[in-house]
Parts: sequence; C-alpha cells; structure tokens
Amino acid sequence: MRVRTLATILLALLTVLPAVAAARNWKEGTLMGTEQNKVKEGATTTYNTDGNAKNKGNKTDYSQNTTATTSNNIETYQIYTIEVGNKVYTASEHLLFPWSKPANITVGEPVKLDIEKNKLYILDDDGKEHKTTITGVKMKTSS
Repeated sequence: MRVRTLATILLALLTVLPAVAAARNWKEGTLMGTEQNKVKEGATTTYNTDGNAKNKGNKTDYSQNTTATTSNNIETYQIYTIEVGNKVYTASEHLLFPWSKPANITVGEPVKLDIEKNKLYILDDDGKEHKTTITGVKMKTSS
C-alpha cells in the first residue's frame, strides 16, 4: 500500500513540476554581458593536535603539538547584464558547488527570462532554468 502511495505522489510531482516551469511568463531580452566573480566569504580554521606519552618508570611525560590551518571560503557568482525593453537588469547567480555551471547563453543574443519580485529566472540554450537575484536595475541610455 505504501509503495503504491509513494508511486502516486512521485507521478504527481513529475507531472506538476514541468507545468510549473511552463507556467512562467517568459519575456525576451538581450544578454549584454556576463562575468564570474569569486568572493571571499570568511575563513575556516582547522586544528590538529598530536600527543605523545613517554613512560619514565614511575612517571609518564606527556607532550603535545597543535597546528592550526586556515583556509579561505571562496564563493563563486555569475553576474548577468540583461537588457529588457527600456531597462537593464544586473543579476547574480550563486554557483553553489565547484561543478555548478552558469547559464549556457551567448552575449549579444536573445535570452528568455521571467521576473518575479527580486528574482530573475533565465532559460538557457539547453532549456535549463537558472534562478538569479536582481542586484541592480537602471534605465537604458539612449545612444
């Protein structure tokens, strides 16, 4: 009974999730530029202690050596500049893992996007949705 219920829930999720992505109100903009920033966000210190005990007959001598190793916590962000109508949006995507990849889009080419509050969703050339945070908006300057 539980297996059937779990299978029903999974089937429902698999049919609903694509509908959520399709429900976005995709607009078209132009990718004006992109860059990757690596930001130091603190550091982690690890301590390693080695201890020794020497037996000297009726007493024991103890000694220890502690070493501290500090490593920087580096976070990677992909920054996108996208022109939509008369506005230019700057948005940042946090690449959480070393194997995370930014959106597969080409500078100067059209890009599909959706804006909800302070989030900008990008649909890349592979059909993958990328969630970014809007960090700036300005009016397009006339040339």
